[in-house]
Amino acid sequence: MSTQMLSDIAQIFVDQVAADWGLDYAEESLKQVDRLLNFVSEPGQAPDPTLVLSVGAYLGETTVRLLEGTWKLDEQDIADSSVVVNDCEMWPFRRARQRLYYGTERPLYAWYEMAKSAKTEEIQKLLHGQEQATMIRPTGHDPLVIKVKRTKKL
Repeated sequence: MSTQMLSDIAQIFVDQVAADWGLDYAEESLKQVDRLLNFVSEPGQAPDPTLVLSVGAYLGETTVRLLEGTWKLDEQDIADSSVVVNDCEMWPFRRARQRLYYGTERPLYAWYEMAKSAKTEEIQKLLHGQEQATMIRPTGHDPLVIKVKRTKKL
């Protein structure tokens, strides 16, 4: 198994829905995926594992492409693979699962905003000497609140 498989899963997802939803690995396309999920899933229901894999791969691959991140493959459970941006490790499949279960309370774009903060080292500066930090970003509607905790490297 290789990280190319994760990119391939993302591309299959794009090929399946691109005609109707215009997915192109752009930042704005993550909001399109959020809209799509409103039509194909109902919050509070067990998330479909195939949809978790597809959406998580797209979220991760978009992050890798736009923020110069890298995939970190979990060979035991592909859906626990992560993306590393500037030494910050994030789990797109977990976010996809949360988005499907909790609905719009856990938007994909919020996860991407956190990844952007990792790229600019904003998270590292906030965490300097602290175990956790909270960032508040303005959005078109409600403010986006991102809570970050420091974890120990294994």
